[in-house]
Amino acid sequence: MTHLRLGLLGPMQVTLNQQPIVTFPYEKVRALLAYLATEPNYPHHRERLAALLWAEQGESKARSNLRKALSTLRHMLEDRAAPSPLFLTTRNTIQFNPVGDYSLDVTIFTQLIDRYLNHSQPASELCPPSVFGLERAVALYRGPFLEQIHLPSSEAFETWMLLKHQRLHELVSNAYIKLVAYYEHQQNYQKAQQHVQRQLQFEPWNEAAHRCLIRILAQQGRRTEALQQYDRCCKLLKQELATEPEPATIGLWEAIRSDEYRTKVCQSLSKVT
Repeated sequence: MTHLRLGLLGPMQVTLNQQPIVTFPYEKVRALLAYLATEPNYPHHRERLAALLWAEQGESKARSNLRKALSTLRHMLEDRAAPSPLFLTTRNTIQFNPVGDYSLDVTIFTQLIDRYLNHSQPASELCPPSVFGLERAVALYRGPFLEQIHLPSSEAFETWMLLKHQRLHELVSNAYIKLVAYYEHQQNYQKAQQHVQRQLQFEPWNEAAHRCLIRILAQQGRRTEALQQYDRCCKLLKQELATEPEPATIGLWEAIRSDEYRTKVCQSLSKVT
């Protein structure tokens, strides 16, 4: 059996039968594979796919380029000889086989998020399977959707890619918020810190996440590090957003800086988010 693994959360990764495919003839072949694999639930009209990726060319040339790209993909993925092909094609449509022998990190990620993030209970009451599921989900998120793929001549594809990125980024951000709140409530500050630091790698401008990290460091008695994190937060906000810290962030800093910071942080300021 020919098994395909696709990683689209971050730089695109393609593995066929455990062998990585690193080189593609050109960028739009990768883009066509990513689009079809991410949208497998219905057939796509060839005219629309051609316009999605080759809008700058005439209809006839665009359709020809689509045929060549699809043929290249089928050859690279050994699809023509597969018992269950990955591409279901007619004269007018192309569809990625939703029951083909493949795995896609985006699908696994969204299924895990849907299963565990939408529970109505607060983060402090998450059950172990929910925590494990959310940690599996965030581990799949290596970076922005289709990072490093840029097709400025294909505006429709770029728009589709941006909307997907925004939605997936929102999901992973919410998952990190839930996990950090859970571990902070459990007083497992090491795990809480790991997750919030990972969140800040993707959202360095997120002041609420900086505030959370400052609080977690203070709750561990790491007062100097907490104050240094506040300074980093202020510098980043000024450089990247031209803004000053919010009152909640300043209030947290003042409490940690005071002689009574341990009591204030552990009791009163644990409610600041």
